[in-house]
Amino acid sequence: MTSPTQMSLRRIPDELHLKVRMAYATAWEALIDTHARQAVEFVCEFTQRLPPLEALSLFFQVIAVPLAMQEAIACRTLITLDLESLPPLTRPPKLTGWHRLRPDLLLENERRRRRYDQKTVELASMVGARVAEAVIATHVENAVEFTRLLKGVMPVNAATDRYLFEFAPLESIGSMVRQRVRARVAGAELVAQYDEPGPAYSEPDAPESPSAPPAPPESEAPAAPDPVELPAPNLSEDVPPSEEPSTPRLRILP
Repeated sequence: MTSPTQMSLRRIPDELHLKVRMAYATAWEALIDTHARQAVEFVCEFTQRLPPLEALSLFFQVIAVPLAMQEAIACRTLITLDLESLPPLTRPPKLTGWHRLRPDLLLENERRRRRYDQKTVELASMVGARVAEAVIATHVENAVEFTRLLKGVMPVNAATDRYLFEFAPLESIGSMVRQRVRARVAGAELVAQYDEPGPAYSEPDAPESPSAPPAPPESEAPAAPDPVELPAPNLSEDVPPSEEPSTPRLRILP
């Protein structure tokens, strides 16, 4: 992960460069504050098992803190610690005197210290899960604000992926952040879709009867032919009118 001033502004309009750069810086500071608060709590909880500096070193071992943030987190943690209120250290005592010459006591003491250290790391991993939840919650808040800033410029998924690419959390943390951001903005996205005016649809004209072919336009209709006058029949006066045909008669043979 790079510093906020070095994070990319690619595919972001020029008028949003300053606001996006400020959003990067705000998210960076929010992550440092979250890590610092969790580190102070971690050191205070493990003071009885480890000295403060060793506890702070163990914090960075069990928590995936970006290297660029570690120095700022360590400084804020040390400044915030109240050494007077820390409980005393209660680690297993070391062998002294002639006990150091007995191999059985040396072995038993070594096993005891190893079990103690393993238990410390196990407890630190459990506390680290709690710290990871706080860090994820901070990432979600930062990503939601980032998507709101880029609304209308990038879709929600693209803006979330852009944030995760710049701050580069672990893949497991990134997938959880992506899922929670979608859950947070799902309702607002649905409402925005419903509020958008839909396209205007005109009612289609009623279809004509299939039996009647559409009439061609007047410009393409064929011209009607001129009426033709037929000559009247020439009836001569000498021709007698036709007579009806006579009916044939039957002849009876003898």
